[in-house]
Amino acid sequence: MATSKIKNPETKVPKNSEMNDRDYLLDVLETIKNMHTNMATALNEASNARLYNEFLKITDEISLMQRKLYNLAFQKGWYTIETSKESKIKETINKLNTKLEELK
Repeated sequence: MATSKIKNPETKVPKNSEMNDRDYLLDVLETIKNMHTNMATALNEASNARLYNEFLKITDEISLMQRKLYNLAFQKGWYTIETSKESKIKETINKLNTKLEELK
């Protein structure tokens, strides 16, 4: 299946052994993604409502930061996404709906 890549023109950065703006941004983006994963675990394991609500606020803030960093990386051409055919998307949705029905 052929895929199409969606990417903005890349903002050039120095290519040497030192970290550059691209390296820093992608490193922070990866860290934020890991924080979000860890916060999801914390939400699932929160022992009381007050703790859960605090974790939820933090998770929401992390999600917003992640989105802003992703948008910046994409805008600068440092993050590429791929398109999928609509038939593949529908197939995936159908599989997930089937699994959801099995859980009911």
